[in-house]
Amino acid sequence: MTFWRWAVLLLCLALRLVALDADPPPWLSWSTGLYTDEGFYTLDARHEVLFGAPAPGTFHDRLLSPLLSLLQEGVFRLFDAGILQARLIAVVFGMLTVVVFWLGLRRAYDNRVADMGAVFLGLSPMFVLYNRTALQETPTVFWLVLAFACWAYAGGSVGRYQWVLYALAGSFVGIAVVFKSLAGLAVPALLTKARKKTTILGFGGVLALYAAFWYLPHHAELSRMTTYYRVHQIQPHSLLGLYLNIKRGLVGGEHGVLPYLLATLPVPCLLAGWGMLRRREWTSSDRFLGYWLAGGLTFCLVSSYAPSRYYVLFLPALMGLAAKAFGTLSRRLQVAAVGVFLVTSALWYGVAWGQRSFAQREGRQELVRVLPKGSVVIGDFAPTLCLGTPFAATTVQPGLANDDHPVERLHATHVLVVRNAANWQTWWRGHYPDVMQPSHLLTSLEFGGSRHFIVDLYSVKALK
Repeated sequence: MTFWRWAVLLLCLALRLVALDADPPPWLSWSTGLYTDEGFYTLDARHEVLFGAPAPGTFHDRLLSPLLSLLQEGVFRLFDAGILQARLIAVVFGMLTVVVFWLGLRRAYDNRVADMGAVFLGLSPMFVLYNRTALQETPTVFWLVLAFACWAYAGGSVGRYQWVLYALAGSFVGIAVVFKSLAGLAVPALLTKARKKTTILGFGGVLALYAAFWYLPHHAELSRMTTYYRVHQIQPHSLLGLYLNIKRGLVGGEHGVLPYLLATLPVPCLLAGWGMLRRREWTSSDRFLGYWLAGGLTFCLVSSYAPSRYYVLFLPALMGLAAKAFGTLSRRLQVAAVGVFLVTSALWYGVAWGQRSFAQREGRQELVRVLPKGSVVIGDFAPTLCLGTPFAATTVQPGLANDDHPVERLHATHVLVVRNAANWQTWWRGHYPDVMQPSHLLTSLEFGGSRHFIVDLYSVKALK
């Protein structure tokens, strides 16, 4: 590798590691999941390490992502169960994704396309900042990129090795789906003409193993959880709802996939769009990336819930197509495109750095200060704020998990409730009016930057 490639790789690593325990910037996503879901999706691994059993209650992230949860448990056993350890898993996957993406693009196209694809992906503010969070998307997209790399290498192979590589490409998409089912948005990429049956065989083989050894034994619990996500979050419930979802996706500001991508990644978006419009002949790799991108955009336009972390799952496809189009520009336009990309990225990093806060870290320190040993904390913010503390925690989500007498069933000692969220205040005051009293308020935690979430910690000893 040349010096500048090593320099880019080191810059990618530095951007992911500096102040890794800082809160995600508030502009990264409009969804509160940015602040709650790191705890949701490390919950079982953490409890297995600290308490020798899965998390209490009816929400189990291991059911949804067994491979990722087992990996987290292994890391936690070796290095302790904290937020930095959980985020470092994503950092490693993010860096591996950039390297494997470069290898795939080099095989599919050439060194110049590979270099620019790696620069676009590796330095993308959105991709980097999500690589710094313990969410499922970064580990999942690695397997999709690995599938693309296998696909690209298969195109230049012959004989049985070609068959194996195409089968591996399908298998890796299947593994991605096991990590997070939403990775299914990349399945259209497997329907390109080159060895379609072989890749589908690999994909189907992984899913058959998953169904036999995991889905069927846990069918009832998984069906309940996935039905909630599908009915309450994803699917529109009328033609009007579908229309409004598409409208939001096209012109909905930070809630819309196209406005968000154009605002944060204007150069790659414009390059990819221009390249697809002017391209007359498509290679199998072009189609792989194009179908992958189309699957992701279609989902985000149709779905009733599509926060920006979902975009991570198809961002490599966008960057690959952008890098391919970049190679057709004149030298002067290439310099201009790189300059604008670096300047806009630097501006977003500057905003993130200027807004950086450590409110979640301070909140954990406050919980350790005020809570006695053996406390059990529940509420939607409880899993994240207890990550890195000695306390048991789980979520309460009406319709999804632990919404039937959670204090009594979970033997909770404390609850965390968002003060400035009317739905949560209504639910908790309706179910536990004796707890939601000023005399039981122990402390209040503030975080979320400009979103300014205020989370109140109540003692439930009055119910004992």
